[in-house]
Amino acid sequence: MSASASRLPDQSTVFDTVVINYFLAAGEIGLLADLFDGSLMMPRAVFDPDEEDTGREEGLSELRRGLHLHRRRCEDDGAPPELRARSERALPEFERLPELASRAVLRVVDLNDDELTVYAQLRDAAYVRRYGVLLGLGPGEAAVLAICSKRRWHPATDDSDAVRVAEQRLPGVKPLRIRALLRLAVDRGAIGLDRARAMPRSARISSPGSSGINSVSRRSDSGESSGDGPEPGGRRHNLPSNR
Repeated sequence: MSASASRLPDQSTVFDTVVINYFLAAGEIGLLADLFDGSLMMPRAVFDPDEEDTGREEGLSELRRGLHLHRRRCEDDGAPPELRARSERALPEFERLPELASRAVLRVVDLNDDELTVYAQLRDAAYVRRYGVLLGLGPGEAAVLAICSKRRWHPATDDSDAVRVAEQRLPGVKPLRIRALLRLAVDRGAIGLDRARAMPRSARISSPGSSGINSVSRRSDSGESSGDGPEPGGRRHNLPSNR
């Protein structure tokens, strides 16, 4: 059930926030979508096209909160120059989120009642300790794994805790990580090797990691710290190394 570098899993694939955030911030969301027949499935916790853009921040989907963070930084003359530059690069891509959803490049998958139960469990710190994880998973990661647990779909995530939980809850499944997706794009001839190697640097410059809620830091197994703020849900997601 695991995917090789040049072959996608047979099951449907559902994406978490950090994977979509990475390709979006790098200006390469179209590249990722093309690997999956033009459409990327995601839970509503990742991006909800139906929510009000002016809703309460803590109740918004993760990528919309990231969009708001980019807007604030771009308007804040007191923001650190490096962070403001990242947001200025990323903001045009994040402003495309509603359009990407309307064109079904991003497709929402809603959780059913059974999946909502699993979602609540995976958000709970006490519950996930059985997997060797200290904190409950973020909203996007928990929703992705809830869907995969019940529908036998394949998760795409680069969150180290989500990968740890997935490997125990979904025997035989190897989550699709960013580096594997880049290798797949190269193997299919969608991009050259030099462009793939340059992408992590590009996203590291562009992506703020979205709307940090607290200062909890978590390191991805697949690469370096991005040097940016934590991801929505209180995580610092890390981008893949070129090594």
